[in-house]
Amino acid sequence: MLRRFTQITLLVAVQTWSVAQTTPTKSVSPTQEPILDQIKQCVVFITGTYTAGGSARQLMGTGFLVSSPEPRMGVDRILLYLVTNKHMIREPDASGKLGAGPYFSTVDVRINLKQANPDGTQYGTSPVIVVTDAGDLTWFVDNSDDTVDLAVTPITIDEAKAQFKNIPVSLFATEQVLIDRHINENDEVLFTGLFAWNPGAKRNYPIVRHGKLARLFQERIPLDRANPGKTVAVHLADVMSFGGNSGSPVFLRIGGIRDDASVAGYSYFLLGVMQGFFPEGLDVTVDVAEKHGVAAQNSGIAAVIPADKISSLIEGPRGKAYRERIVGLKLLQDGDLKQAEKCFQDAKGLLDTSAPQTSDMAAALQGYALLLRKTNRTVEAEGAEKRAAKILGNKSVDRLNPRM
Repeated sequence: MLRRFTQITLLVAVQTWSVAQTTPTKSVSPTQEPILDQIKQCVVFITGTYTAGGSARQLMGTGFLVSSPEPRMGVDRILLYLVTNKHMIREPDASGKLGAGPYFSTVDVRINLKQANPDGTQYGTSPVIVVTDAGDLTWFVDNSDDTVDLAVTPITIDEAKAQFKNIPVSLFATEQVLIDRHINENDEVLFTGLFAWNPGAKRNYPIVRHGKLARLFQERIPLDRANPGKTVAVHLADVMSFGGNSGSPVFLRIGGIRDDASVAGYSYFLLGVMQGFFPEGLDVTVDVAEKHGVAAQNSGIAAVIPADKISSLIEGPRGKAYRERIVGLKLLQDGDLKQAEKCFQDAKGLLDTSAPQTSDMAAALQGYALLLRKTNRTVEAEGAEKRAAKILGNKSVDRLNPRM
């Protein structure tokens, strides 16, 4: 059953080295709430605390919740993920450059509650693990392209206490959706995220900004004029972003009178993730997560990481292995040992080629050992448990280059 939290702590990153896991969240039926209100409820605020110049500082930005269906777990069951920029889970380096320092051990995530606390506030804050004690990165990132400023982690939330919604992958504006819907530079975009100057004293109050799609991704563009060989794959949007907007979800709002048809009403699709903006006369910057920001002439053109990149992390080897392990544990609990074993075997196979010495593999081995013991294969179970223990015992303290 879904893990319940009785304290103010509502969020916890799925700990990939733990055998005990939760079943997925049940998807919520559509309501008559205004679309914009639903979009805002998908957003959370993220804070990382670090030390610079002998004093504590904070990196503040935005994250949001997405979901992927998992019918093998039951009707309307989903897996829930938290999405943000990769530089939001890393400390700045000594010069203040974002995304260049070590990964945080944890970041704090702030989410609205259904009921107010005794002090009148209506939000809860909880640490979400970034790097485990064993030195493993719990978030999925793109190891093949370090210019993809994106990080995704599985997460569980207490549905009885937290007020939230999520964006299903079916609403991602994938490359095929952009083609099928005839998306072009005349279409409206909006994003919602943290207003770092005042996130809300009583509860989270995301701001909303509107603009137009400026250019769809067709070829990579330079991130830094001084290094033209380093390019990024982003959409461009004519919309102002500033301090705190890192990691915000960016939506397409399409409908009305269009070049190809007249459409009644509007449809919303997740275009991608806010990465940064292009300053006038300067190079592109992703420094939009500072608490108070840095004064700079904003060109009004924002860089948006395509939603396909989120899908590629969720459906990458680590993401698939996580899914198979969670399903395997549920099937094991339900007594479907044959299908559970297939899930564990698939998870181990994926990790053997992508992350063989990580906590992900240890968790898959621990789950598999449970199944082996249930089928009286004690020797095999002991072998899996010993391998898992060896992995977890091989600790690392290098947060600049964690295992992933």
